[in-house]
Amino acid sequence: MPIEQRMSQGSSIERRLTLFSRFAAALSVAVCLLVLLGWVVDIPALKSLLPGFATMKANTAVAFGLSAASLWLLTMERHEPSQDIARTMARLAAAAVVLLSAVTLSEYFFGWQSGLDQWLVRDLAPGSLHPGRMSSATAASFIVLGTGLLLFDIQSPRGRWATQWLALAVAFNGFVAVLGYVYGVQSLYGVQPYSSMALHTALLFFLLGVALPCARPAVGMVARVIADDAGGFLIRRLLPAIILVPVAVGTLRLYGQLAGLYTSEFGVAIYTVVNIAILAVLVWWTAASVRRTDASRKRAQSKLQAQLGRLDLLQQITHAVGERQDLSSIFQVVLSRLETDLPVEFACVGLFDTTTRRFTINTIGAATAPLANDTLLTELTSIEIEHNGLARCLEGQLVYEPDISAIQLPLPRQLTRAGMRSLILAPLLSNSGVFGAIVVARRRAGAFSSNACEFLNQLGEHVGLAAHQAQLYESLQRAYDELRQSQDVILQQERLKALGQMASGVAHDINNAISPMALYTELLLQHESGLNERAREYLTTIQRATEDVAQTVSRLREFYRPREQQATFSALDLNSLVQQVIDLTRARWGDIAQSRGIDIQLLNEPAPDLPCLLGAENEIRDALTNLIFNAVDAMPEGGTLGVHTRAGDESWVEVEISDTGLGMSEETRRRCLEPFYTTKGERGTGMGLAMVFGMAQRHGAELQIESTVGAGTVMRLRFPAAGNTESTHHSAEPANAPARGLRLLTIDDDPLVIRSLCSTLESDGHIVITADGGQAGIDTFRDAHARGERFAAVITDLGMPVVDGRKVAAGIKAVSPATPVLLLTGWGQRLTAENDIPAHVDYVLNKPPRLQDLRAVLSSVAANEQTEPGVSN
Repeated sequence: MPIEQRMSQGSSIERRLTLFSRFAAALSVAVCLLVLLGWVVDIPALKSLLPGFATMKANTAVAFGLSAASLWLLTMERHEPSQDIARTMARLAAAAVVLLSAVTLSEYFFGWQSGLDQWLVRDLAPGSLHPGRMSSATAASFIVLGTGLLLFDIQSPRGRWATQWLALAVAFNGFVAVLGYVYGVQSLYGVQPYSSMALHTALLFFLLGVALPCARPAVGMVARVIADDAGGFLIRRLLPAIILVPVAVGTLRLYGQLAGLYTSEFGVAIYTVVNIAILAVLVWWTAASVRRTDASRKRAQSKLQAQLGRLDLLQQITHAVGERQDLSSIFQVVLSRLETDLPVEFACVGLFDTTTRRFTINTIGAATAPLANDTLLTELTSIEIEHNGLARCLEGQLVYEPDISAIQLPLPRQLTRAGMRSLILAPLLSNSGVFGAIVVARRRAGAFSSNACEFLNQLGEHVGLAAHQAQLYESLQRAYDELRQSQDVILQQERLKALGQMASGVAHDINNAISPMALYTELLLQHESGLNERAREYLTTIQRATEDVAQTVSRLREFYRPREQQATFSALDLNSLVQQVIDLTRARWGDIAQSRGIDIQLLNEPAPDLPCLLGAENEIRDALTNLIFNAVDAMPEGGTLGVHTRAGDESWVEVEISDTGLGMSEETRRRCLEPFYTTKGERGTGMGLAMVFGMAQRHGAELQIESTVGAGTVMRLRFPAAGNTESTHHSAEPANAPARGLRLLTIDDDPLVIRSLCSTLESDGHIVITADGGQAGIDTFRDAHARGERFAAVITDLGMPVVDGRKVAAGIKAVSPATPVLLLTGWGQRLTAENDIPAHVDYVLNKPPRLQDLRAVLSSVAANEQTEPGVSN
């Protein structure tokens, strides 16, 4: 029985017992009034019930009325109005009963007459020693009853039990008196009719003695009688029989004997046998009931233990699932616990695809895996959602099939083939609905109880919630990873942009610094015919290095903006380039290595008759230099440095640089081309391989990387051969004869640049006027123009403090719009590529300037050619 129903039933019994107490009080008051009426109008039947029986005295009736009134007032609900007044009146009534009874007993003990017996009515019964006086037994019972009423509301346990034991004594006294009347034994209710307890007095004592404990049924002995346990059951079953059966049997035995049906001895024997038989049957019946109750209790306890076990298992699974964040591990934990703790012979989790109406098995329990192979229900097995279990499960219902042997549907049929008989499909619920199901099965038909079904249903809700949270976590993780990647990309772009901006400023300063070196070197190579071969070789190396520096600086900005189309590719001999790089890097892999006790052996194998390739010589040379340096750094303990060139079908040429060093892991191999990624710590910048890759992209070449940890690395650059590639090389036009005798104004804030440029121009026969800075140049041009002195052209730097090249060009054109303005700057390529050539500028030349480009522009000026502003490298 549910606990709510038991509580409701217990409250109902308590209310009925309280009503019984009120009924007993009301009945006592009614008897009191009838007895008093009998004395007033002299009706013997109201006074003694039957002729020859003792009469209830008037003061006895009054005492019963007071006792009944006190009991009625005590049974009033505590929330009723005037409850405190009612309690006070109840105690006063009880005290009056005790006082009246005490006075009566004192009259018996001390032999004095108080006159109390004749106050209400005068009893002149003949032969009575004490007319109108209640019997001593009646007075004693009233004292006990009144005391019990006075102690009724004492809250201590002893006080409550005192009231109930006093009431029980009153009830027992009344019961004994009633038995005296039933058996005709006058000594049980009095000495003589006129001093005996009346029959209705005894009945009322018994009634009030029982009613008084019933007024508070929740405590004391009544609480034990109505308790919903084995003790209460035995009391309710045996106590009435123990009281009534002997009385009934004794009565029958007595009247049978009086009727002469049997002798006294036979009557005693019959009385004994019948009591034994009836009580034995009663005990046996009660024992059978107790046994059934105990069995029911054990079954309930077993179910409760099983339910607690299921709840504990559910809690353990929920706790284990809560520690995991991916669906696969969540499902695996759930299935593992079901296989070991439920247990089941088959367990898996599948996901629904409502679009295709298919059920796909996602995870199979570890213990189920061998059986799943037999049933062909392996992971990723897809089953059509039929109209039986899976369709109902998709609607959110738990599906239990006690016997699937006769079901001819895909999933039950495959499970039956493996020996399964009973099946449960528990839906996995999330906020968006059913997305999957837990499938469990056992070999025995009808193997799942209702508790197991309820457990699996609750488990499906918990797992569904955990799976939904795991999906949210995975989504958040993906979003976080994407955000982090985006941040990394943005950060990388900002770094590259900052590098490009820094490189742009550095390029200006470097180009200014190497411009004099470039101009003087080229002048020496052209005009000094007496140079020996070694000096000419040194000057050529300086010129090549200067050009490489200029190109390297200009390429730095390729990491943050697209590079303009290369228009200066030329046919190159790869073997010659490789040899140049070997000579330039010999100090790194040869001399310095040997000084540190490291032996690096060079293995150079150039292929003969190698086809030419089209490219920028300085870029390819820088790339090969980077690859050799990386190979040397990868061999801290020494090794073999291999440099090989080869050709293939005259369609491509290849250079391969290898080492026998540390090698790269897969992670390093994957990221080695990223800018700023390095494994060298503070010794590396992470730009070397990125620049090599950029060079390969610009030349249409392929960069191949082969590496094994501990075995070394091979870097391979494969270029298209010149004969099979659409050339971007522009043939050099015949050089114009250098113009001579031009009057030129050169403006720059760097004295070395002015001096070298002046020397170069004067060596070609030009007249050169110099100005230190932009404002000085504008002032010099204005003064000369005012004197009528004309300049054939003005050559100015771009980046100068206060007044830069743009302002100089505007100032020159404001004075003489026809005078050509040549802008000489390290930012020349960028200005042209971005179409950012300043207004009023006719020509743009790079720093450091090449002598042939400078001569070509001046020849154009001399010939008054009108061309679009351009750039010459």
